[in-house]
Amino acid sequence: MAKLTDCTVHMVGHGHIDPTWLWRWTEGYEEVRATFRSALDRMNETPAFKFTASSACFYAWVKASDPEMFEEIRARVKEGRWELAGGWWVEPDCNIPCGEAFVRHGLYSQRFFKKEFGTQASVGFNPDSFGHAGTLPQIYKKLGIDYYVYMRPCPVYEMDYPNGTTFWWRANDGSVILACNLQESYGAHDEVLERIKRLPMNPHLNPGQTHVLGFYGVGNHGGGPTRKAIAQIVQAKGDRTMPKVLFSTLREFFDGFLKTTKKNNIPTISTDLQHHARGCYSVHSEIKRLNRQCEHALMAAERFAAAAWLLDGHPYPEQQFEYAWKDVLYNQFHDVLAGTSLQSAYEDTRDQLGAARHRADVIANEAIQCMARTIDTTAEGNTVVAINPLPWPVTQTIRVAPIVGRFLGDSIHFVDDTEQLVASQAVLTERIGSTGYAFTAELPAMGYRCYHARSGGRSIHHSRMLAGDRTSLENDWWRIEFDPYDGHICRLYDKSNRLEVLRKGNVLACMVDSSDTWSHGYEEFRVEAGRFGNARIELLEIGDVLATIRVTSTFDKSAAEQFITLYRDVDTIDCVFRINWQQRYTMLKLAYETGIEGGQAAYDTAYGVQIRNTHGFEEPGQQWFDLTGSVAGEPYGFAVLNDSKYGFDVCGNVMRVTMLRSPAYAHHDRTRYDSSLPYAIMDQGWQTVKIRLVPHAGPWEDARVPKKAWELNEPAFAHIESAHKGRRRMSASLVGTEADNVLLSVIKKSEDGNDLILRGYETAGRPVSTTLHFPFKKKTFHITFGPHEIKTLRINPRKWTLREVNLLEE
Repeated sequence: MAKLTDCTVHMVGHGHIDPTWLWRWTEGYEEVRATFRSALDRMNETPAFKFTASSACFYAWVKASDPEMFEEIRARVKEGRWELAGGWWVEPDCNIPCGEAFVRHGLYSQRFFKKEFGTQASVGFNPDSFGHAGTLPQIYKKLGIDYYVYMRPCPVYEMDYPNGTTFWWRANDGSVILACNLQESYGAHDEVLERIKRLPMNPHLNPGQTHVLGFYGVGNHGGGPTRKAIAQIVQAKGDRTMPKVLFSTLREFFDGFLKTTKKNNIPTISTDLQHHARGCYSVHSEIKRLNRQCEHALMAAERFAAAAWLLDGHPYPEQQFEYAWKDVLYNQFHDVLAGTSLQSAYEDTRDQLGAARHRADVIANEAIQCMARTIDTTAEGNTVVAINPLPWPVTQTIRVAPIVGRFLGDSIHFVDDTEQLVASQAVLTERIGSTGYAFTAELPAMGYRCYHARSGGRSIHHSRMLAGDRTSLENDWWRIEFDPYDGHICRLYDKSNRLEVLRKGNVLACMVDSSDTWSHGYEEFRVEAGRFGNARIELLEIGDVLATIRVTSTFDKSAAEQFITLYRDVDTIDCVFRINWQQRYTMLKLAYETGIEGGQAAYDTAYGVQIRNTHGFEEPGQQWFDLTGSVAGEPYGFAVLNDSKYGFDVCGNVMRVTMLRSPAYAHHDRTRYDSSLPYAIMDQGWQTVKIRLVPHAGPWEDARVPKKAWELNEPAFAHIESAHKGRRRMSASLVGTEADNVLLSVIKKSEDGNDLILRGYETAGRPVSTTLHFPFKKKTFHITFGPHEIKTLRINPRKWTLREVNLLEE
C-alpha cells in the first residue's frame, strides 16, 4: 500500500438522483432541476469545482423546462468542468433489461449528448444498480464507452475481488473495458476530510495503486455538493499531511490510474458482477411482465414498420418509436424495474409502459394492414394471414377467433396456400360458449402465409399420434403423467431417446420469505411453508391439433390453475399458470426435479448467456435457463423458458423459477411487517405466467433454446383479412438467415438517413458464417459472427450494399 502523501484522491462532485423511488417522477423532475442549479451555483463560487452527472433523460428535462439553465450547462461542459457520464437514458437495473434495451439506452443518449453538447460520454455509470450483466462490456464498447463505475456488489460480502477493485472487465466475446468498484458510497454530505484520509488506505485497492476515486455530494433525492464539503476539499488541498486532492471527474481518475498503475497490477474479471439484493430479480411481477411485453412489442413493431417502409414506401415512424422506447427506458431505472419503489409510483409506471405498448401495437397494426391489403385473398373461404414476426422460419400452432367461421356453417376446415388440407380443431376461447379454432402453421422467416377457412368438416390422415386422459398426455415425442393428488408432473418421458427426464415438475412450492423488498442479506430461499395440493385434474380438450389438461390446486388462501398442452405436430410442451396469490411474506417457486446428473447451469442474459454453478443461490436471468449434464449416461439437458420472469435457482438437479414474492412495498430493512398498519403487500391477486419446457438430447447450444425462447415471447399470430385482389402472393418472407446460432433481433430504419439497420448476436459461443436473405429483392449477403458477437449491419436499400457499424449506427 502506497504512503498517504504519495496518493492522489480524485474527488468527484455528484448528486445521486433517484427520479422515482420513494416519490413519483414529477418530484424527481424537480430534484434534477434543483440539483443541477445548485451545481452551477457552486461552479460560480469555486472556479476549480467540477461536477459529474449521468442520465440523458435529466438533461432532456432541463432543456424542456429551463432552457437558460441548459445553456449554462452547455457552457460548463465545453470548458471541461461538467462531465457527461453514463451515456444511458437513466441508471437502469443492469440485470433485467434485454440486450436491445441496453443498446437503446446508449443509442438515444449518446446521440442526444452529441447533438446538444458536441461530445459523448466515455464512462459508463451505474453506481446504485443491483448487479451487472456480463455482456455489458461488449455493449458499452460498441457505444463508444471504455470505462465503467459502479458500487454494487461490494468486496468480500458480495463478490470476490482478489487483486483489486479497478480491473479490466471482459465480456465473453473478448471486448474489454476498465471498471472501478467504488470503495465508499457515491455520496457524502459534509464528512469529506475523513473520507479523503480513508480512501487511499482501503485494503481492496490494487497493488501499488496511487490514484484513488472518491465521491461527495448529497444524494438519493438529489442535492449535490455543499459549500461545506467543497471548503473541506480546498482545505485538504493545502494540507501537506494529506494526499494530493483534486476536484476531478471520472475520466480524469481513469487517465491518472492508467498512467501510474503497472499493467500486471490490473486484474481481469470475465464474468458478470454479482450479487446484491437478490430479491430484486423477482419482486413486483406485473412491472417485470410489462417490461418484457414492451421490449418485444417495440422490436416486433419496428420489424413490421421496416417491412411496410421497404415494400410499400409507407412512412416509418421513427419519432414515435423513440418516444415509446424512452418511456420503457425510463421505467428500467433500477428502483422501478427492480420493484422497490412506492406503490403510488407504480401507477405512473403502468401508464407509461401502457402508452409505450399501445404505441407499438398501433404502429404494428398499421404496417400489417398496409401490407395485408396488397395480398391476393380471392381464394375460396375466409382468409387467415398467419404472420411470423421473427426473422427465421417457425412451425407453431395458431389460434384464430370464432369470426373466421362466419357464414361457413357449423363445421369448417382449413387449407393452406397450396390448397393442402391442414389439421385443425375447435378450441375454447375467453368468452363463455364461444369456440375458436387452432391449426399448425409452417411460416417463412419474417413473413406470412395465407390459410383459408372453408365450409364443412374434412377428416385428415395423421402421421403422428396425440392422446390424453385425466392423468396423462402423450404424443410422438413425450409422455407426461400427473400425480392425482397434488397435480404436479410425476413423469416426463422422452420417447425418442427412451429417457426419464423429470421426476417431478410444475411443483408450486411456497417458501418462507421474511426478507425486505430487496431481500438484503439473503442468498437463497429453502424453507418451505407448504405446496399447492388438493388438486383436481381434467382433460380439458383434445383434437387433431392439441391436447390440454387443466390442474386446479390450492394452498391456504391461494389458488392456482395450470394448463399443460401437447401438440400433435410440434414438439413443444406448453404450460400456462393462472395464480390467485393471497399469501404475505411468502415466495412462490415453480420447481422441476430433473433426472440430470453432473449438470451445468446456463442463464439467458442481455444479448448473451451466463454459465453458473448449481449451488442453489438465487440468480438473475431472462427468457430461459438450462441445466445440461447427462441422463442414464447420455448427454442431456432441460431448459425452462418463460414470458415474464427474471429470478431462478438451480440446486443439483432441481431447477426453480421464482414466480412471485410478497413483501411490503419499498420495505428497506428487516423490521417485520406490522399487520396492524395499512401497508400494501406486493403481488396480490391474479397473475398469468407462460412456461415452455424444452428437454433436449445433447447441449442446449444445439437445441435452439434462445430462438425457442423468442418464439414464446413473440409468437406467430393470425390476422383475418377480407377477400380482395392484390399484387402479392399468398406467402412471402422479408428477411431471414440460415444459422441456428445467429439470432436477428432488430430490423429497423436507421436513426439518420434512409438505410436499413439489422442487429443480431451469436448465441452458442461458436464462430459462424451464414447468409442473409432478402427474398423479395432476391438479394443475399454473406456475414460472419465471432463467438458471442453482437453485430450491427447497415444496408443501403437503394444500392443494396452492406457495411458493419457500431451500436450508434456509425
